[in-house]
Amino acid sequence: MMILVGVRDSNIKNGTILNEKCPKCNQENSLHFSIYRRYTHLTLIPLFPVGKIVFIDCDHCKETFDYEDLSGNIQLKLRNEKLDATPWMFLGSIVLVVFIIFTISNYFDEKDKTSILIQNPIIGDVYNLKFSNGYYSNMRIDKVTKDSVYTTHNDFEAYMPYEIDDLDKAENFSDQKVYYSRKDILKLYQEDKIIKIRRK
Repeated sequence: MMILVGVRDSNIKNGTILNEKCPKCNQENSLHFSIYRRYTHLTLIPLFPVGKIVFIDCDHCKETFDYEDLSGNIQLKLRNEKLDATPWMFLGSIVLVVFIIFTISNYFDEKDKTSILIQNPIIGDVYNLKFSNGYYSNMRIDKVTKDSVYTTHNDFEAYMPYEIDDLDKAENFSDQKVYYSRKDILKLYQEDKIIKIRRK
């Protein structure tokens, strides 16, 4: 999926300034203005506003000119114009903050759960592993004794941590039998090599 970051404008107010001299034709008549709110977006989802732009055109000569071309009084009047609220422009930021909070909360919940399950391994537990080469895999607990844990390692590896659960298929566990002492298992967890335990 392609992610596009950019800036867009949204028209939030239009109006008319009466009896004002046009800086182009010097005729005193009506000037029409349009105020646009500029906002950043991430793949068309608005993140937050970053400013506003004002466009003005003359009713007489139809010329368009900049906000800076207006007299100081009219500039002040436009600055004080009551603009419509634009909370939707913060939608992406709100979603992003909620997602980050959820991810952090979920991480600590998983960490707490893993720290409890690691103390009492049982047959059928699947341990998600992180290897020193940066790859991920898992192992299944086959037998547990007072001092030892017997496992079968998965034949396959994943490049990203969220792909590990997809490896947990019976046909992926073959002859890679590995024995650990309970102390070894705890050490692997303390070294962040066991990152998650799933108990069915």
